[in-house]
Amino acid sequence: MAKILLSKLVKKLNKENTPPEGWTAEAKEGAKIAASIGHELGDFSDSGDDLEELADIMDFNSPRYDNLKKGKQ
Repeated sequence: MAKILLSKLVKKLNKENTPPEGWTAEAKEGAKIAASIGHELGDFSDSGDDLEELADIMDFNSPRYDNLKKGKQ
């Protein structure tokens, strides 16, 4: 079995998995956010609906937390 450096393997896999038109800035940002909480984009649906919901959950300024903020005032 041939040895390969991990960095070279990652680069090869990234190249193989790159969409033909390349990664959009939005996809890159989504990947960074997903990775920051221990996920990868493959964990989410292609439509991105669940990523939008997760972003809303992670944003304390989201309207979903308004009832919690009222109690602190």
